[in-house]
Amino acid sequence: MRCEACDAEMVLMKVVRDDAMAVLGFERHTFRCSACHETERRLVFTNHGRETYPEPLPVHPAPPVVPATAVQDGPIAAAGLFGRMFAKKRAR
Repeated sequence: MRCEACDAEMVLMKVVRDDAMAVLGFERHTFRCSACHETERRLVFTNHGRETYPEPLPVHPAPPVVPATAVQDGPIAAAGLFGRMFAKKRAR
């Protein structure tokens, strides 16, 4: 935003939510000119309002990941009748 007096850049100094309005989302912005230090106040409507963030959530480290082994430690259990028959033939 530009200063109306000297056309220098205005700096946003303060934002205050205005709860006096019937509709939520209005804020009072205070700007100050970077060159002549003129102060200007504006009523601004923010479409969705500003979100108020609660306390930040604590960050917990992820549990360690154990890689899967590529080779099985023991024989795989055969399932069903045919699996048991083939397992017996392999054992002989």
